[in-house]
Amino acid sequence: MLNLVIAILAFIIWSSVVIYYFRTPLMHWFDNRFGKDPVLPDLDGDPEQPPAENHPASSASPAPPADKAS
Repeated sequence: MLNLVIAILAFIIWSSVVIYYFRTPLMHWFDNRFGKDPVLPDLDGDPEQPPAENHPASSASPAPPADKAS
């Protein structure tokens, strides 16, 4: 029974060391695997118009030109 406890403890220690050592590649892999997917362009839209940018500044209407009367 003591051998089983030591084996389980050794497995936990080794796996924690491996996870700690490879934590950066593992975080990148999990982010790539389970992260948010990019938004795809609408395929049913008008093919003549280019797809809209995903930036909030580009979707807002442009500011009116300033009056330069001085």
